[in-house]
Amino acid sequence: MDLDKVLAQLRAELENLDAAIASMERLQTRGPRRGRPPKLLAAARKTGSLAASRTGSDPRSVGGQRPG
Repeated sequence: MDLDKVLAQLRAELENLDAAIASMERLQTRGPRRGRPPKLLAAARKTGSLAASRTGSDPRSVGGQRPG
């Protein structure tokens, strides 16, 4: 393989990695999210479990069934 081609490919990959790192850093430094969370997430916070809010089951019951 030609050394010039390898170097060109590595430089292109370096540019891609730099762009990915910069975008991840922007995501990390962004402030708190604004607006109301989706209803599914709000329900999950109340019950303490995202899976329980999806299935409608009570996470405290045995076998995932509602008591009674």
